[in-house]
Amino acid sequence: MMRRVLICDDHPVIRDAIAVCLRAIAPDCDIGVAATARQALDRLGDPVPWDLVVLDLGLPDARGIDALTRVRARAPGAKVAVLSATEDRDTAERVLQAGAAAFVPKSTDRIALLESLKQLLGIAAAPVESDSPLPGSRPRDDDLVHEALSGMSPRQMQVLRMLMRGLPNKEICRELGLSENTVKIHIGAVLRALRARNRTEAVALASRVGFGAE
Repeated sequence: MMRRVLICDDHPVIRDAIAVCLRAIAPDCDIGVAATARQALDRLGDPVPWDLVVLDLGLPDARGIDALTRVRARAPGAKVAVLSATEDRDTAERVLQAGAAAFVPKSTDRIALLESLKQLLGIAAAPVESDSPLPGSRPRDDDLVHEALSGMSPRQMQVLRMLMRGLPNKEICRELGLSENTVKIHIGAVLRALRARNRTEAVALASRVGFGAE
């Protein structure tokens, strides 16, 4: 099934990076681009409906919630993922309350962005926090765990430390000032990096190599 995605951001580098991610998960995806809210609204008037709009929160001609409101009114059947230069929880909550399907900080790493796009486009992906063991899986070697930890971003390591403290998602949101959706993205990235089936296994792997004890 071909999906249509409109990327609206005034920075060509951002548009290109998102397009690359989309091609990686949906090679036949029909991708449109826009640099302003006005261009996006014109594109959304196409007779063929769009499945997803990736919308920058800081467009030069329509900042903040205004752009989101106008896009949703123009294409009520499309999901809207909002890109933001900030991870501020209040901003995330306002965006989600205004009807966005996702709030994605521009600091999000590529793997987490891929996972978010998969979910938005309904592409099958391994569950992030399933407690069901995977057949044939084996604990990772310590060297591989160290390698995975060294490749994590500071935010991901911060989230992992909170998981090791046994904090639930809502408490992590409160302490970091992030939306629950953003926290879930970070947790998903941690689990994938460690190749852990769930947060319990992630904590066990990290503890085994002494992470968090320093």
